[in-house]
Amino acid sequence: MSLWRPTFVPSNLPLGGAEAFAGVEVQSIARGFVVNDALVKKAKARIMLATAITPGKFLILFDGSVADCEESLSEATLVAGSELIDSFFLPYAHDAIEPAVFGVYKPRGEGALGIVETATACSGIYSCDAALKAAPVVLALLHLSAGIGGKCFYVLCGELYDIEASVEAAKDRLSSTSRLVGTEIIPRPHEEFLKGLGL
Repeated sequence: MSLWRPTFVPSNLPLGGAEAFAGVEVQSIARGFVVNDALVKKAKARIMLATAITPGKFLILFDGSVADCEESLSEATLVAGSELIDSFFLPYAHDAIEPAVFGVYKPRGEGALGIVETATACSGIYSCDAALKAAPVVLALLHLSAGIGGKCFYVLCGELYDIEASVEAAKDRLSSTSRLVGTEIIPRPHEEFLKGLGL
């Protein structure tokens, strides 16, 4: 099976059903192959995606039990060494995260919009989890890396006060890093604008 395409799990293993979700982003594609091999040898993590991403990085996403993901991530960061760009570990991730990453979760949201942009795919997923857990908002869109220089952005829908709380939670989760590129809130998005986003 080629590593250059997203690797999806069999239909009898649904997305979002694992205890933990984790990922690692590596500067070198060649090192990414080695990291991918090392992390699955270390513990019983399930590889969800292992692929080259723009601009020439390598992204690995995996899930499994909390213990297995923690062990695999520790090994992955060790093997990545100086080529490590970013990583995340989410025990009991929000149920919408994995389906959104793989494009199989496409709800229609209403209300205000919150947009969060991050410097890496890993920081985007990591902060999105915090945003979704902070308030009853809908994850309308999550875009990883492709065509945007390896960055990530996601769009949240909901009541304005919930969007404000969610965006603040995302910012707080990344406050100790330099991964946050920017956030915006649109209180009353125009219908034509929403159509353009497919919402």
